[in-house]
Amino acid sequence: MENMLDKLIITALRGKTAAVLFKDGHAAQIDFEPEAAEEETGVIFVGKVKNISKNINAAFVEYRPGVNGFYSLKENARPIYADEKTEHGPLKAGDEILVQVERSAVKTKDAVLTSNLTLTGQTAVLSAGKSSLGISAKIRDKEWRDAVKRRWEATEHGDCGLVVRTNGEASGIDKVFEEFAALYERYLVICKAAASRTCYSVLYRPESFAVRAVRDLKICDGLEVVTDLPEVYKELQDALGITDSRAAENSGTAADSEAAERSAATADSTAVDSAKMACSMAAGMPSLRLYTDDFPLTALYHLETILSQALSKTVWLKSGGNLVIEPTEALTVIDVNTAKSVSKKTSEETYLKTNLEAAEEIAVQLRLRNLSGIIIVDFIDMKEEESRKTLLAALRRAVTADPVKTVLVDMTPLGLVELTRKKIRRPLHEQVR
Repeated sequence: MENMLDKLIITALRGKTAAVLFKDGHAAQIDFEPEAAEEETGVIFVGKVKNISKNINAAFVEYRPGVNGFYSLKENARPIYADEKTEHGPLKAGDEILVQVERSAVKTKDAVLTSNLTLTGQTAVLSAGKSSLGISAKIRDKEWRDAVKRRWEATEHGDCGLVVRTNGEASGIDKVFEEFAALYERYLVICKAAASRTCYSVLYRPESFAVRAVRDLKICDGLEVVTDLPEVYKELQDALGITDSRAAENSGTAADSEAAERSAATADSTAVDSAKMACSMAAGMPSLRLYTDDFPLTALYHLETILSQALSKTVWLKSGGNLVIEPTEALTVIDVNTAKSVSKKTSEETYLKTNLEAAEEIAVQLRLRNLSGIIIVDFIDMKEEESRKTLLAALRRAVTADPVKTVLVDMTPLGLVELTRKKIRRPLHEQVR
């Protein structure tokens, strides 16, 4: 179906709040609200140094009563002290410092804490403790990048650095630096507030799951956010600055739209033509709609079926071939098979066709299942070097569309293709346990 806006569906699924992104009518990403322990990630506390462990060049900082976190002295050369004094000796037991949870506690491992505070916006990320500039690798316009560098050199930023997110290019340089200025002011307020707060106080808590789900998407090409959860709808209204009057204007034809969506659902469609949508897009701003129809939103978009397929070990290809996906503790293994594939072409042509189709689907599945770390793909063996080069080029193109950094390393002498994908959150199969 053509001319479709991307859709983000936020609803309850299997007893948890889920955010499912549809692109071009197909599910592209599924995330569930983190468990309580994981929700600490990004929270800034006033912590107290319990002890210094010189042999591992680290400190252990109590950030909640009775709960310690690991604090690398190598990575945190400039602690932020809570008393606002400018002169301090080496960090010692009893010192109160600002710490942010960089990684939540996992099983027997303590949480990882840092004083290199990070505040994330939609177009910009502020990172304290380093004054460098970073620009998303997906922004390739050299003139635009150079203009950002010139603007950065003329900007007052103290000891804070800036990372320009992919959304920044579409939003414009002025928007990026306006957001950075707001984040910098927030950072100063957080540091100042620490002097009047007691130990273990929370100074900053990131946005909720729903707000982050919207914020982290590239929305320059248009996005409609649909939820049947009134509390999430109100929260997103506040976060996006959408008033009730504007929402009412945007969703004036919501009833007609929902009827059209139900009709589409009975035809086994997961998306609606943009001409039938209730909300139009403002430039760079997602539209927001509260779904109030009696027909369940999960059924309308077949979310249970989509989730079951995304958790399945086997993924079937149109050609009759399949992928067998096996996540393990150390890495993820993907096996490509011809399975039911039937073709009158030669074996080499059949194998190449199946492998190319598999390469496209692998890129989809990595994002959908949120697989990360080391990924090994066992494609169907091909004898011709030219076929192997064609396959690697196709896979490299496919993974570049992933918003999470994914690198195709190489093909081993045994014909196994190695990839790495940056870990942002837990894989889907762990999120739904």
